[in-house]
Amino acid sequence: MLVSLAGLALIWFGITGMAGAPESAPASATTGTALPEAGGAPALTEPPEALVGRVAAPMRTARPTAVYIPKLGVSAPLMELGLDARGAIENPPLDHPNVAGWYRYAPVPGARGAAVITGHLDTRTGPAVFANLRSIKAGDQVQVMRADRSVAIFVVDRVEQVAKSAFPSRKVFGKVTYAGLRLVTCGGAFDRKAHSYRDNTIVYAHLAHAYHPGS
Repeated sequence: MLVSLAGLALIWFGITGMAGAPESAPASATTGTALPEAGGAPALTEPPEALVGRVAAPMRTARPTAVYIPKLGVSAPLMELGLDARGAIENPPLDHPNVAGWYRYAPVPGARGAAVITGHLDTRTGPAVFANLRSIKAGDQVQVMRADRSVAIFVVDRVEQVAKSAFPSRKVFGKVTYAGLRLVTCGGAFDRKAHSYRDNTIVYAHLAHAYHPGS
């Protein structure tokens, strides 16, 4: 097991009791996550070489409900995110800073493919759910709770900071044959004129273990 029973207790008692997240998010541009160009990325027939033998089999589909990052002390409910009028992923509402969102048009976390979770770096009143995301390291865990009470346990592979103008859509949204996860938030310097951060912090992870109740 890659997660302790104490950790799972924190997950279920610390998150599942929270009030439900809003059903929709405003079309703001804080995260600024772009979608792949027409045609998408070519399918990757194998997981990255460094992951061979370490990737767990994909889980069956189940709606994600919360994300827990032990290293950062993140315990946040998840809401569904769609597309805004510009064709970018919606953002969680700024008045709910501890809410993260999963992109519903990508695979769900734990299923085969690249799942995407986004969250704010901060709001007008203080830090938000992914305020310290840039501090996460390779080997750290990201745990996603799901509606069937299973937990998808991911291990971080790498972290990068990129300019929003050069967002690597194909790397983030491209097809993969294993269960992957991408966490996205803002980063870099704040552009006061644009009212937005200039960069994105992106975390890439792979499914390392699938916890099912009673297992």
